Amino acid sequence: MQLHFKNLRPRRGQSSPRNELGHVRALFLLLFCLGRPASACTELAAGTRFWVRLTSPISSYSARRGMDVHGFLLDPPECENSPVLPIKIPVEGRVVSAHRVGLGLWHETASLELEFTRLLPPETPPIEIRARVRLVENAREEVKKGVIHGIRATDTPQGTISSRLKYMPSLHLYPDPFLLGYKLLFPVFPEPEIYLETGADLELELSHPVPLPADLPFPAISPPQGNLQELAEDLAGLPERTFTPKGKEADVVNFVFSGSDAQIEQAFTAAGWRQSDRVSRRSVRHSLYAFLIKDGYPTAPMSPQLLENRAPELAFEKTFDSYEKRDHLRIWSLPPGHDGEPLWAGAAVRETGATLSLTHKGFMHHVSPSLLDEQHIVVRDLQAVDCVDSVGAIARPEMGHVILNATGEIFRTDGTLTVVYLKSCAPDPRDLHAQKSYHPGSRPFRTARKWILTVRSDLWRANIIYSGFDLTRDTVQAVHRNSLHRADLELYRQSSQPSVVVESPATTGPSE
Repeated sequence: MQLHFKNLRPRRGQSSPRNELGHVRALFLLLFCLGRPASACTELAAGTRFWVRLTSPISSYSARRGMDVHGFLLDPPECENSPVLPIKIPVEGRVVSAHRVGLGLWHETASLELEFTRLLPPETPPIEIRARVRLVENAREEVKKGVIHGIRATDTPQGTISSRLKYMPSLHLYPDPFLLGYKLLFPVFPEPEIYLETGADLELELSHPVPLPADLPFPAISPPQGNLQELAEDLAGLPERTFTPKGKEADVVNFVFSGSDAQIEQAFTAAGWRQSDRVSRRSVRHSLYAFLIKDGYPTAPMSPQLLENRAPELAFEKTFDSYEKRDHLRIWSLPPGHDGEPLWAGAAVRETGATLSLTHKGFMHHVSPSLLDEQHIVVRDLQAVDCVDSVGAIARPEMGHVILNATGEIFRTDGTLTVVYLKSCAPDPRDLHAQKSYHPGSRPFRTARKWILTVRSDLWRANIIYSGFDLTRDTVQAVHRNSLHRADLELYRQSSQPSVVVESPATTGPSE
């Protein structure tokens, strides 16, 4: 194993400096950044991305144009591959526009546009910015051109089957009154309004360049507290992969935590991660309902995985308002290190979608291919609640960079084993991650809205014309996804092939 300090990782959608420069050059780059003056970077370019965590809730139902929005810097912007601001500094913004569904007479979906305008670093003047939302993490809502768009409440599995697939073999251009009456009496109806609760994470993107103050302090980076060389020796026999109960290779072991079990539970609880439920009839029913209603299940059970034939001692996950999207982490105990400190192995993955798979005979989750991004998210969340003493890394150059999981999907990794040294911490007294119910309007109001939106959707979509359009669109999307998956599999096959060596009297080397 090779050792190096852990550089700050790029966010999703950005290229990885470690992939481009290699482990050794990344180390020299980090040492250079630590020693250079803060004034080396004078401006943040347009398009720079960073993350903000909200400290006050906001919804499409009650928001008004010009309303203030508050948060703190969760993952700072970078300049020349280095952070330019400390985390947790306040961030201010405003509501640009908000459109609510209301009774559903005018809008079927909600929209919310936010603009963030100021960063408030300590002991320096405020930094004026113009940044818009690019992504709401683990959300069912989509963001297009800086505008957050809510879901259509009738676009559920119940609506798809009863309002569109049912009409495919029929030439009728009007809805079935008996089926419509059934849906009015027994609706499966998610909340269509957008609600960004306290603790929601938003990825922002600068729309204009931002000059930086000359006296802006450069954030300090602490070196790992432990002896990575000794730790690497302790972990020499650590498996690279977890396995399913049927013996298939599953997730990648990409974390080692140093700390007690109490410190691990404190850290992830403070960071808003929750321990997953065990598989039971109740949890299966809850999962199915969350899938049907397009809602979140923050403690949904995970599929079983084994490390050295052992089930994980702990399993944490984090989601927002989507059953399909979540970050999750399985943790196994390890023998203590040289200094007697408890050690734990972890496998972290981000799930990006859930589908009913005929191949796997049940529900399955799609995963994000980038394991580096997921490692960054875990460290980011723990650092945001001050539960991390230091972070290091152990490189595994012998590990493949493109690998398959148990369901045949691609993982991309540089083999880095992230080492997190934990310290005791406490939850934020503001309780940013407390689960809150959101009910806009009274019960009679919401019932009337369900009826109006259901009738409106069926009058427009419950016919063979729209059903044919919907089936064509879904088919095109499925073909596109399959083509991308085939391209990933071809990349995996190419990366798995051994190099062919061609020898000649003049030269000896690998063929191209």
